[in-house]
Amino acid sequence: MKKKLPISNTHNTGLNQDLHQQLYIFFNNLIRKINPRDYFWDYKSGNPVPYIVFDNFLPEHLFDLISQEPNKIPDHTWNDFTRNGSHMKECKSVIDAPLLHTLVNCFNSGVFVDWLERLTDHKKLVPDPHLIGAGVSKTFKNSSLKLHTDFNWNDELALNRALSLILYINPVWEEAWQGDLEFWDFDRKKIVQSISPKPNRLLIWNYDPRLIHGYPIPLECPEDQARLTLRMFYFQSDGKPREEPHRSLYWWDEIKKQPLDDRTQK
Repeated sequence: MKKKLPISNTHNTGLNQDLHQQLYIFFNNLIRKINPRDYFWDYKSGNPVPYIVFDNFLPEHLFDLISQEPNKIPDHTWNDFTRNGSHMKECKSVIDAPLLHTLVNCFNSGVFVDWLERLTDHKKLVPDPHLIGAGVSKTFKNSSLKLHTDFNWNDELALNRALSLILYINPVWEEAWQGDLEFWDFDRKKIVQSISPKPNRLLIWNYDPRLIHGYPIPLECPEDQARLTLRMFYFQSDGKPREEPHRSLYWWDEIKKQPLDDRTQK
């Protein structure tokens, strides 16, 4: 029988600190473990939109602990999502799930964003610390997420959506339970891809306003199980600077009574 490390409720224990450190080290070394340029063309050739799947993404012992943490999030923190027959619970405040909170920070970190840019060829990606529309979601027996297209604009950041990321954090999943994420063709005629929510599976794809997707078949999992995901979204700006870009100015023009850049002065 596999032994599992205990989860501590105290942030300052040596074990807890070590686990958080291990998670940061994993992300800091991700480019060595999964060189994004080795998977660039796999991503680009995805259909109907560029996408890629990485199985067994996190170290097993860390994933085992993270997959237990959604159960620690208080009930009042979850919101019900219901739209056109869909139903799931969502939570973007994961402070009560310490390792999951660290994982969110890692997915929003500069080192991971740099890895994403190399993988997808998207430039100047911006993560969302507010987790608008993102965070943890869980779907139970007889519930589903109907076919839809994604939101395209983040009001909080005033940025356009560029990439979507899902890490499946349910500790177990069986094929008979349904729950595959379906990517349909742009005419909504047929399923092009069907992606099973296998534990510790990472899925990344390009935002496209034409992409119709969801898991419309009601789940058939046991009542004590749920389809659990951590969703992260990344954005880009097509905005322009409000004034001519410049570095920090440490010089003063006494005649014009304004800061100046000594590199521009002859």
